[in-house]
Amino acid sequence: MRSIWLDTDAGFDDWMTMLMLASHPGLRWLGVGVVAGNASLPVALANTLRIFHHYRLKVPVFAGCDRPLYATLETAERVLGAQGMRTTGMPLPGLQVAAEEVDAVTALGNALRNSPEPVTVLAIGPLTNIARTLQAEPALVERIHELVLMGGSTERGNHTPAAEFNIYVDPEAADVVFNQAGLKRRMFGLNVCRQVLLERAHVQEVQRWPGERAMVLAGYLDAYQRIRHPDGRVPMPLYDPVTSAWLLRPELFTFQSARVDIELQGRFTRGMTVCDLRIGQNALPNTEIAMTADGPRVVDAVLQAVRQLF
Repeated sequence: MRSIWLDTDAGFDDWMTMLMLASHPGLRWLGVGVVAGNASLPVALANTLRIFHHYRLKVPVFAGCDRPLYATLETAERVLGAQGMRTTGMPLPGLQVAAEEVDAVTALGNALRNSPEPVTVLAIGPLTNIARTLQAEPALVERIHELVLMGGSTERGNHTPAAEFNIYVDPEAADVVFNQAGLKRRMFGLNVCRQVLLERAHVQEVQRWPGERAMVLAGYLDAYQRIRHPDGRVPMPLYDPVTSAWLLRPELFTFQSARVDIELQGRFTRGMTVCDLRIGQNALPNTEIAMTADGPRVVDAVLQAVRQLF
């Protein structure tokens, strides 16, 4: 049984990740920390609570950092909408449910200390909560089995030509995390996510699932798949769910050891993950980077896992 902690900024692909984790029989899910990223913290927190209530997920949810360590918060609402995710169908039901009283940084520290075994931390938003936790108590790194993150890239970015969104939002936090001695890191960047493509046929499959909860999910999936083109003719990469797909089906991915550093000063490259793959020549590794994915089988694994909940 693997103990996990999820840190999220609760857009739609985060939602799919949550459902995949809920379907995994070999996980002990300790908690969820929410961070500002795709949307402001209040919106991301509300999204998380609505998802958990609607799908009856019994995991405590904690509000985390509402801004980066030093920078001004920049969200993705311009692309994703004011709620951090759009739908072409029925919206998630609104509700008034409060998060836990403890903040996410404190809660993560408590979970790491109290877990009977080291914890796998999945980070699928900006790394602010993780950095704050390690800054507050560096010795907790010994209680982290592995940090599995969706972020960065070995190639071009998406939020800027050089930088992937999650890292760009708080590169100083990413710098803390990637320079934390003793922390085992596994990075799923844009380079591998762009191999995992959601097609119209996948949306149509989910639209055929029975029940209201499936209908709600299908509307958001439809809107997500249309981000690249209004009629959905262009496939859309799945980002955050690749982390949970790896937990479920590790044989679908390959990795390469690398040295990853975060660009903080570049005029055009701030937030870039500088990935040196020349291990043994010029660099000592600090990260395992996902390099290839069997994209069609990963998407199938995601949908099959989520389907179990309906």
